[in-house]
Order: sequence, then C-alpha cells, then structure tokens
Amino acid sequence: MNQTMQILKSHIVSILFFSVTLVLIFAEYNQWEVVLYVFKPMLIPLLLWQYIITAKQKCYWYVIALGFAFLSNLFLLSNASECVLLGIISFLFYRIATIITVVKVGSPVLLLPLILATLPFIFVFTYLIYIIIPPDNPNFYPSIINDLIISIFSGLGLSQYVMHDNKQNSWLIISTLLFTFLVVVFMIQHFYLSNVVFQPVSALVFSLAHYAFYMFMKETESDENQTTMDRP
Repeated sequence: MNQTMQILKSHIVSILFFSVTLVLIFAEYNQWEVVLYVFKPMLIPLLLWQYIITAKQKCYWYVIALGFAFLSNLFLLSNASECVLLGIISFLFYRIATIITVVKVGSPVLLLPLILATLPFIFVFTYLIYIIIPPDNPNFYPSIINDLIISIFSGLGLSQYVMHDNKQNSWLIISTLLFTFLVVVFMIQHFYLSNVVFQPVSALVFSLAHYAFYMFMKETESDENQTTMDRP
C-alpha cells in the first residue's frame, strides 16, 4: 500500500513538474514576467520533492546540487549583469556538486577516457568564449571557469556512456548533452544575440536536462547498479 502511494505521489509530482515546464515555455515566449517570477522558482523544488519521494538512499551531494540550481534559477530571472554573474557562480557550484554526485553514485570513473572525452568540449567552449565574450566583461573569467567545469561534466557523461553502456549512463549522457546545449544557448543569448526564441527553448531544455539527471539518479538504485551506491 505504501509503495502504491509512493508511486502515485511520484506520478503526481512528475505531472506537476512538466505542467510547470509547459507554463514556463509559454510565459517565456510571451514574456509574461509575473508568471515567470511565480512559476520558475517552483521547478527545482518539485524535482527535489520527486527525488525525496522516490530515493531509497539519499545522495546529499545531489540535494546540495539542486540547492545551487535553485539559486541560479532565481538570479537568472533578471538580466542585470550582477544577477547574471551570481547566476553563473551558482551554476558553477551546482555543476561541481553534480560531478561529485556522478563520481559517488555512478560507474567507476576511468581517468584517460575522461580526459579524452573532455578535450573536445573544452575546445568548443574556449572558441565560443573567444568570439562571444570580451575580456573586459565582468563575466569573462567566471565563464571560463564555468565552461571548464561543464566540459568536465560533459566529458564525464560521454566517457561513462562509452565505457559502461547501460540505462543509467544513457540518462547521464542525455542530461550532459542537454546541459551542454543549454550553456551554448545561454552564452549566445546573454553575450551575443538576444532573441525571444531562445527563452522558451532554454526553458524546455533546462527542464528536460534536470529530469534526465534525476532519472540517472533513479537508475543508480536499480538492482544492477545497487552496488555502486555502497561506495564511500
């Protein structure tokens, strides 16, 4: 009975999560600022609620990561340069916490495949920073650090999928690639070309990326991956 209630609650929260996502897509496209201020902060707490309901063993690094994701979401409600900077910094800490999460609950990390998988992302983001963000921009150096971390995260997802092809790492590579795309869109939108189309696309990709990572966390508790959860 308890398990049935847990599944029901999980489905309800999932419906709420994607309902909020749909509202945000329309709100971003139509630039409904009041709706954005009300609904955008709901997204990460709903995902945290979903995780608390379904997780048998809580990974507190993931909970910390969601906390920083929530802060980043709040700061990026504004286009002011100070808020964008704080959003980038919060996202940096979010990404560090997610890397630690993957290392702790995921498949064993192999250093050489990780380095090889990370290098292409570093080249891409370095080039984007070079052509988009001028050195005198206050976000220049935080963007370099942030993009280095997202490159490591993307390389981690790619190397894990190549070396350990399973359902768990399939969700991880989906999440990392969506987050990579999201960072590219964010850089173009905030530092190069502002277009109304970017906002609803970002809202959709943001939600899907986070939910895919949640599914990765959920898969780590499946029977075939349970032993990885016991690693310190």
